[in-house]
Amino acid sequence: MTSLEALITNIELCSKVDGCSTVTFPTLKKLSVNGVLTGRELADLELDVSFPCFPDVATIWSSVSKHVRQQLLQTKPHAVSVTGLGTFHIQKWLSFENGEVLTFQRPRFSLSGTVARIRELRRASVPVPGEMKKVSVSYTKIHSDVPYSEEVVQNCMQETLNFFYFILTNRGDVDFVLEDVGTLAIRGKEVTMAFCQDFLLSLNKSTCVVEKLLTKKWVISDKEVALAPSSFGRVYQFPQFEMRAVPRRASLADQEILAEFESALSSMGIRGDVSD
Repeated sequence: MTSLEALITNIELCSKVDGCSTVTFPTLKKLSVNGVLTGRELADLELDVSFPCFPDVATIWSSVSKHVRQQLLQTKPHAVSVTGLGTFHIQKWLSFENGEVLTFQRPRFSLSGTVARIRELRRASVPVPGEMKKVSVSYTKIHSDVPYSEEVVQNCMQETLNFFYFILTNRGDVDFVLEDVGTLAIRGKEVTMAFCQDFLLSLNKSTCVVEKLLTKKWVISDKEVALAPSSFGRVYQFPQFEMRAVPRRASLADQEILAEFESALSSMGIRGDVSD
């Protein structure tokens, strides 16, 4: 199997501008091991290498997810930012339902402008209430949970995001998973932040409330986006650094061809009901 170092080197070479590499991953190189994901090529990047796995990187990001979850589950939750990815906060309201007052707590997410600008992603602006305290994921806090220095933690997180940005820049579709919190799914220019049902239940303490949140589409379940279609039939999953097969979505060109074909059938008096 091609080593991770070779993969990173190829990506660094692909990103060179005027002889200078604009993307480097020294910390990922140190933390990485060869994975078991053989035979999967980074087709969009035109690299003849296997996609690796990064268990040590996943350990660091698991701690990041834990920190985000803890902040959001507080009695008075803070808005918590993962620098370079986005900001989470909780929207809370009361509703009179079937003779009883229910408390709804809805997790919200605002995508970082850094990510959105990469390819003009469509994102809903969800402002954090002015009275809500805002905090960022603390590298010191993460460092206390894992057997790595604070510098390694910070560099690992930034390099993972740089890798994530690189895939987006090269038109790849991605899922960024925050363990036990949710999944940021990006397909083309569409952005969806979906949340784990266990997290929603921990937040609301009521299966009835969680069901209403999901039924009314106030919150999207991460199970819904797990197989969200991609034009490429695959997505890159971070921070696990895996490639997953998903249903293929017809491209705009395919849809236009299909529409023209159905129109031609219709003009001949034939019903244009064409499906896979």
